[in-house]
Amino acid sequence: MFDTHTHLAHRAFRKDREATYERALNAGVNLMLEIGWDIPSSEAAIRFAEEHGNVWAAIGVHPHDSKDVHNTPYLQELEELSRHPKVKAIGEIGLDYYRDLSPRDIQKRVFIEQIELAEDLKLPFVVHCRDAMDDCLPIVAERGYYKGVFHSAAANKDEAKQLTQMGIYLGINGTITYNGKRVKSWIPEIPKELLLIETDCPYLTPIPHRGERNEPAMLQYTAAALTNVLKMTTDEFSLLTEQNGRKLFGV
Repeated sequence: MFDTHTHLAHRAFRKDREATYERALNAGVNLMLEIGWDIPSSEAAIRFAEEHGNVWAAIGVHPHDSKDVHNTPYLQELEELSRHPKVKAIGEIGLDYYRDLSPRDIQKRVFIEQIELAEDLKLPFVVHCRDAMDDCLPIVAERGYYKGVFHSAAANKDEAKQLTQMGIYLGINGTITYNGKRVKSWIPEIPKELLLIETDCPYLTPIPHRGERNEPAMLQYTAAALTNVLKMTTDEFSLLTEQNGRKLFGV
C-alpha cells in the first residue's frame, strides 16, 4: 500500500519514529509520501525521505502558516528545496476556514502562489481544503493546472465529480471509518484510477483506534472500508491505489 500523506517528522513521533516506520512496513505499507506544512517541516520531510528508500517528500506551506510567510522569500526557499531528488510534490497547500488561523485573503494568495509554483516546477500539488470548497475548487479550476490531489477529500457528490473531471485525485483517510456516508455515496461513481489512500498521521485515526495517535500501519483500516464500498479484494485495491500514487507522484 502507498500512504500518500504522512507526517512522521511530526513531534508526535519523536520517541518512536523508526519503530513506527517499521510497523508500517510490517503492515504492508511499502511506500509513503512525507508531507511538509512549513519550511522547517518541509526540510525535515526531505531528511526523513533521504534516510528511507521507500519514502518521498512533499514541500509546502499549510494555510494555517500562510500568515507567517506571505512577506518572506518562501517561494524561493521552496524552489530551492524542490531540486532535491526526493521531492515529488508541493504541499500541503490550500485553504482552511474551519480554524481560520490565517486571514483568508492571505490564505488565498499563498495558495495560488504555490499552485503556480507547482506548475512552474511541473510537480503535483497536495491540497488541504477544510470548510472552504467554495473557494478552493474555483481557484484550482481557474488556474488551469490540474495535476494534484485533494487530500482528506470531504467533497459532496457534485464537487467530487467536478474535481475528477479535471483529472484531480481524491485522497481518502480514516474519516471514512467514522461514518462517511457522504463520501461513500460518490466513491463508486468516480474513476477508480483517481483514488488515493492516506493516513494524515498523527491525525484522523481510523476506527477501531480512534482516539489514539494515527500511524501508517493503520492504513489497513481505511483500505478495508474502501474495499467494502468498491466491492474489490484487498489485493486488488492495494495494487490499484499504489499504482495511482506512483503515477501521480512519479515514484
